[in-house]
Amino acid sequence: MPNMEIPRASLAGQQVFPFSPRDSGYHETIDGCLNAICNVCGTRGDIVGFRVDDQRESGFCTACGSFCRQRQMMKVFRALTGQSESGPLDFPELFTVYNTESRRAVHDLLSRLPGYVCSEYFGPDIPSGPHVGAVRHEDLQHLSLPSGAFDIVMSSDVFEHIPDPYAAHREVFRVLKPGGRHIFTLPYHVGETLDDVRAFAAGGHVTYLKEKIFHGDPVRPDEGVLVWTIPGLQMFIKLAEIGFRPAMYHLHDPQHAIIGPWSLVFVAEKPR
Repeated sequence: MPNMEIPRASLAGQQVFPFSPRDSGYHETIDGCLNAICNVCGTRGDIVGFRVDDQRESGFCTACGSFCRQRQMMKVFRALTGQSESGPLDFPELFTVYNTESRRAVHDLLSRLPGYVCSEYFGPDIPSGPHVGAVRHEDLQHLSLPSGAFDIVMSSDVFEHIPDPYAAHREVFRVLKPGGRHIFTLPYHVGETLDDVRAFAAGGHVTYLKEKIFHGDPVRPDEGVLVWTIPGLQMFIKLAEIGFRPAMYHLHDPQHAIIGPWSLVFVAEKPR
């Protein structure tokens, strides 16, 4: 009888958590450029400036200026609201969107909707609701917006900069209509079970648990903004405890210039 070698047991390609990134998407470009349809402005043209080390924050539409993370958001937004992949938005008059930023390409598109509200955060000394110049100020931990008001809330790399992110998630839950969704991006530890809490505030003082990280801030470009928390799998548990049905989408769509190893968009749905 021939000596048959028994193959080794393997789970290759079957692990769900922590999952592995895709290969860098830079190899799909030609010298950092793609010819693609931008799902923000709907223009087919050159998407330029993809960086070798960070496709998520690069790859700029030459028509509207959108970059890859914004197109990730719009892909999920269009799919979950029944829109075309890249054409004009078509919503009923009473459809409402709250966007936690007031500038750049996604804002420019959504601001055409009659039920659109946007805001920025200008600091802890201002109560939520008034305008600073022409822009509404809102602290996401203490929104002035009415309950059950919005079909969609959009936030793009915002919640990692909030001292108590789950207070802000509870406020988003409150202002969403039943069946409404929070579509958001943020840095996420794909291999960590618990949130990475880097600092916390108590009694008017900030305690730093780890080395400070600051991200660029379009409202205060000279200062930057502190990273308080980078979530892990724990975020899904906490969102479910608030009442959401959370989901995560790992996107890859070169035809709409969405590439890169971590094209993650999160959705928290408020049940009907």
